[in-house]
Amino acid sequence: MNDLIKLIQDLNIPPEKFQELATAMQQNPFAAMGMIQQLGISTDVLQKIMATVMTNPAALLDAAKQFGVGDETLAQVQSHLGKLGDFPKE
Repeated sequence: MNDLIKLIQDLNIPPEKFQELATAMQQNPFAAMGMIQQLGISTDVLQKIMATVMTNPAALLDAAKQFGVGDETLAQVQSHLGKLGDFPKE
């Protein structure tokens, strides 16, 4: 299991909420910040998640697949993260 999946599972938030969050991040990042607060994701945990994604962007794709994020959203995330460089293309 990758570190990102472990961090997400430790939050005990239903996968459908993460799907909603992923969609909100694509459509309205400011609204997504409100969702992060509503879900009770602390700043410390959010920083750990971001650090994990920055050091291993592929972990986000793996986590998204495991939590059932749709193909269209996965493609958008992959496109955005591809700008970080060295993000695996499928």
